Amino acid sequence: MATVQESIPHVIRTADDPRQDGIWTARLSQIQPINSKIRLLRLSLPRDGPRLRHLPGQYIDLYIPNVDVVGGFTITSPPQAAIQTQEDPHIELAIQSSPTNPPAAYLWRPESEILNSTVTFKVGGNFIYPPQTLDPKQYSRLERVVLIAGGVGANPIMSMISAMHEAGITNTADGMPRIVRVLYSSRRAKNSQGDGEEVLFERRLRNIAELWNASKDVDYKYTFFETSGDRAEQEEQRENVTTCYRRISHDDLSKAIGPESSRKDTFVYVCGLPTMTDEFVSLLKHSPGIDEKKVLCEKWW
Repeated sequence: MATVQESIPHVIRTADDPRQDGIWTARLSQIQPINSKIRLLRLSLPRDGPRLRHLPGQYIDLYIPNVDVVGGFTITSPPQAAIQTQEDPHIELAIQSSPTNPPAAYLWRPESEILNSTVTFKVGGNFIYPPQTLDPKQYSRLERVVLIAGGVGANPIMSMISAMHEAGITNTADGMPRIVRVLYSSRRAKNSQGDGEEVLFERRLRNIAELWNASKDVDYKYTFFETSGDRAEQEEQRENVTTCYRRISHDDLSKAIGPESSRKDTFVYVCGLPTMTDEFVSLLKHSPGIDEKKVLCEKWW
């Protein structure tokens, strides 16, 4: 994730998670500020090195020279971006400013100090898309997938949606579920001048949704819930993209998972702050018609 609960080191908190074999070396090739608290980093991979096969939603154990603490950060890019036939095979990380977390503090140093530096990492995690419980024949095209993100919980969800989108461009029948619902809740921070800052991945998620609006094969809807409180209860809708100025409600969840009669074929991914995740997962697992094993979540606390 972009943040780490500092009282429990990443490697201890995730000790039981599976890790892929191998260690990769990458160059910090690009730094892009998103707002005053979050920056995107590109870690470029050598084209002649071992192939990286990460899955959408996984994280990395990041090893930084002269930093004793191992960092834990979710990969926000799709696996397709790391393919070595790409011009610049890479992974992307979203890093939130955290001065007391040594790996994050290093990655928030001035660009001139860290750009083109070398890091190594391992890949791990089991909060992945497609679901682990399905074999390739079963997930060749899922019926309905609902992705719910809150705050920095957008990180694994972004990787999943990007992977679906990239595969769907190549082959709609195998790349995208028949029905996709994306619910993203976040505050919009203000800068020192009082202007609203960009929200991590909101523009990217909106753009992907708009590209699927005209599809005859995929029913794709994206709703962004801005919780800053400036425009309470207002709603703006344009085609398959909606902006609501409030929190995600239980009614929103019920609509997203679809009619009770079809919920057995619905997979739900939830990642957000502790109270939100616990509340939503409990509600969803007890919703009539839902298979609770198909409600998946990631906790980083």
